[in-house]
Amino acid sequence: METTTIATPAKPQLPWYRRLNQMKGLLLALVSMAQMLDIINVASVTITLPDILREVGYSIDQLQWVTSAYALAYGAFLLVGGRFGDLFGHRRIYILGVTWFSIWAVVNGFAKDPIVMSIGRALQGMGAGFTVPSALAILTTTYPVGPERTFALAVFGGTGAIGSVIGVLLGGILGSTIGWRWIFYFTAIIGFVMAILGFVVIPAEKGVSKIEDRRIDIFGVGAFCGGIVCVIFYLSESPASGWTSAKTLAPLIVGLILLVAFIVIEYKIDYPIMPLHIWKSQRLVASCLIIVCVSAAINSMIYFSSLLFQNVLGYTPLKTSLAYIVHGVGAIITIVILTKLVTKVRTKIITIVGWFFFIASGVLLAQVKADSSYWSIPFPSLILNFMGMAPVWLCCQINCVADADDEDQGVVGAVYNVALQIGAPIGIAISNIIANGKNGDLATGAELLPGYRASFYTYAIMGGVGLIVTIIFATNSDPAKMSETTAQGAAAGAGDEEMGHESIDQITTEMKGSGIVSAGATTMGSSTSLAVPGEKEELKM
Repeated sequence: METTTIATPAKPQLPWYRRLNQMKGLLLALVSMAQMLDIINVASVTITLPDILREVGYSIDQLQWVTSAYALAYGAFLLVGGRFGDLFGHRRIYILGVTWFSIWAVVNGFAKDPIVMSIGRALQGMGAGFTVPSALAILTTTYPVGPERTFALAVFGGTGAIGSVIGVLLGGILGSTIGWRWIFYFTAIIGFVMAILGFVVIPAEKGVSKIEDRRIDIFGVGAFCGGIVCVIFYLSESPASGWTSAKTLAPLIVGLILLVAFIVIEYKIDYPIMPLHIWKSQRLVASCLIIVCVSAAINSMIYFSSLLFQNVLGYTPLKTSLAYIVHGVGAIITIVILTKLVTKVRTKIITIVGWFFFIASGVLLAQVKADSSYWSIPFPSLILNFMGMAPVWLCCQINCVADADDEDQGVVGAVYNVALQIGAPIGIAISNIIANGKNGDLATGAELLPGYRASFYTYAIMGGVGLIVTIIFATNSDPAKMSETTAQGAAAGAGDEEMGHESIDQITTEMKGSGIVSAGATTMGSSTSLAVPGEKEELKM
């Protein structure tokens, strides 16, 4: 009997632009650009603060708001952005956030008034607060648990390190050629391209349509945003205005009251913006405590090493920027190596070893002298720093998302970044107190060394505190071996070690003709510090 074979019609191939959302590599590149864009924006703007001071019309005591407005809004909207992504879809929030960020970047590029720019920077920071948690959540919900996710999130963190290098170079080059305004235009162009690509590259989320309760915790949002802004403001402003002055103490009290109210609201309400069950994870609690120590230490080191390079060793702004390239590149290489190691060695052991490199970096940098060359002490100290920072940072983020369900990935990532945000001004504030206690009011040049050395020892002590916190609070279980859901190598902020809100790079810039040297501005907005000959070394604004 003759058999008849019926040919199945070939499935029509989709157009190339309809196939883009099936390419994980392209998705990884796109969402990783969110972190890079944020860090480039912060790092490059910091470099050009003196030009912004002159051309926009800021006074010296107002200049801090170029960075502080961005940082305060970023920190306030991290949790909001993360939870909104969980409720309404991270794809939507990512596109919305990066578009909002880019619109206000254009506004800042045209700004000629301090009020316009300060408001613009705050609204730009709001966009970043929405974008970064959703970008992280897209990765953790797209890549399968295990080595593939570990590598993807390590790449995500590595782009932060690349962004820090690009940012400082971009700020130096554009600031000295076509002008600082092109920093905003450049980031806006990239942002709009990312938003357009988001529509075709990021696949639509299926689970979001099944969420029935999308009520928004308005009171929780208000209490958290107000509280975190007040607390960060206190930590940023107190070194200049005084820790017990009415200007800073009143906002702190208000902030603490609001945060307590926030916890009560989250406990009572049926649809909290921050579900309290996420804190049942010991790994999340430990990661948040440890990352506060990391952020405090790294930003203290970068801040005072920047002061050292220009105020003592006489580096130009561009040379100061180039000095940190080894830090960013080294962090990328170290993270890639660690993605293999974390599957074989307990994260607690890796973290503890990393802290010893961290501490050694601070002790070595404290040995610097007025005639020390870059290669003799700063260079090896930076190497020790990224060898310590990268494993601690990576392991923190492996553990912070280890126990989170898919529907909580956004809020958990946001909570972690809030902890990162708070650590930065704490570290700089403590180091400033120590340094100013050693240096006289009229100290200049080599006379500043005693205070700078004391700040580097303080940075090493912060590393010691982090080591103790790790030993006490970190779990002994290795996520990759204990359960599949815990193998999450979320290196989401590993690149922030140099520039990030989530990591701060204080870049100093000489203000020609005025005798004023900018001692740097925190990329998380904690403060802008200016060294003025004839006055106290750091005048906090």
